[in-house]
Formats: sequence, C-alpha cells, structure tokens
Amino acid sequence: MKKLGYAVLTFMVMLVLSCTKEKNAAPKSFQYEYYPLAKTKVWVYDVDSTHYNNFNNSVTNFQFQIKDSIADFFIGLSGDTIFRVERYKKQNNSNTWVFQKSIARSKSIRAAEETLDNQTFVRLIFPPEFGAQWNGNSRNNIGEQSYTITDFEVAKEVNGTSYPSTLTVTQIDENNLIREEFATETYAKEIGLINKEVKAIDKNISNGRITNGFVYSFKLRANN
Repeated sequence: MKKLGYAVLTFMVMLVLSCTKEKNAAPKSFQYEYYPLAKTKVWVYDVDSTHYNNFNNSVTNFQFQIKDSIADFFIGLSGDTIFRVERYKKQNNSNTWVFQKSIARSKSIRAAEETLDNQTFVRLIFPPEFGAQWNGNSRNNIGEQSYTITDFEVAKEVNGTSYPSTLTVTQIDENNLIREEFATETYAKEIGLINKEVKAIDKNISNGRITNGFVYSFKLRANN
C-alpha cells in the first residue's frame, strides 16, 4: 500500500513539473517574418527573361525592372487583412515606371497567399519547416501542385546582398528528355521574396537543344 502511495505521489510530482516546464517554455515561433506585409512597403527586382521560339528559331533576351508597392489594405470576408500591391515595370534605359497590374497578398495564421491574374496561390505555410509540403494551388482551379521547402534558415547572397536567414520553396521540379519545368522562390526574414527562378522549356530529344519556352528570374535590387 505504501509503495502504491509513493508511486502515485511520484506521478503527481512529475505531472506538475511537466506542466510547469510547458508554461515556462518559449512560445513557438510561426516565422511570419519571412512574409512581411505592411502599407508603403516596396520591393524592386531586376528581371532577366529569355524566350525561345521554335517558329522562327529565335532566342530573345529581355532585361528590365519590376517594382511591387503596397498601396492599400482592406479586411476580407474571413477577417484577414488583404494588402493591395501595385506592380510597375521599368525598362533599364528609362526612368519611367509603367503600371502593370494589381496583386492581392494576405497572411493568415497558417498561410501566406497571393492572388495574381485572378488566381490565388498559397505561397508559404506557417510555421515553415524544412521538407514541409502543401498544395500551392489549393485555392485555385489550376490543378494540384506540391510545394516543398527545400532550404530553411540558410544564409544566401542575391544580387550582391547577403541575407543571413532565408528559406526556399520549390514549386515545381520536373525534367525529362523533351521537357524541363522548374520554379523556386526564396524568402528572407524581414524582407520577403528576394529571388524567383522559373524555367519552362521544350528540348530536342536527339541533342537536348532548347527549342521553345522561356526562362526568367527576379532578383531583389532594393526594398524598404
């Protein structure tokens, strides 16, 4: 009987200590800093784009700048704050920014979303973890696409600037003898998107030469 009482007492002490540790433990960080949203934030990107055309066997390169500027925000039906982003384009030899389109971005407890050309994409989930996967197209009708965090909390350099903590989301990575598709986005803490790489090309099965498609990159130039 004494042994039973001692066992019960020991169990109770361990339970109390466990609860105390849980109460004193630091709250889990959801790492929202990787997708910062606030009115007046601006991101400027250097864009390098190459298009391959099998109709006339041409290869055309374009270089320009894109500016994403948060112009306003409103509260959506779900209660989330939705930020309206205005996208502008500027040729490298010009000083004039030309309006392109409006984009909506939002951040809920568990996900960051972007609505672009009337399609909503789940760009990031919270808390992000290495190897985490989700359907990036779960909020649109394009078809299921598995996104994966393939780098997490690593230092990277983009466009000559070093970022101490970044994560990379691989949106698609498919490669065979006749088709290659690849898309990644890299985010830095307190900054947001710093690099985007996209490739969608067709290849000649006999020699691997690119016959059609495009390759482009966004590299962060400046932000505030």
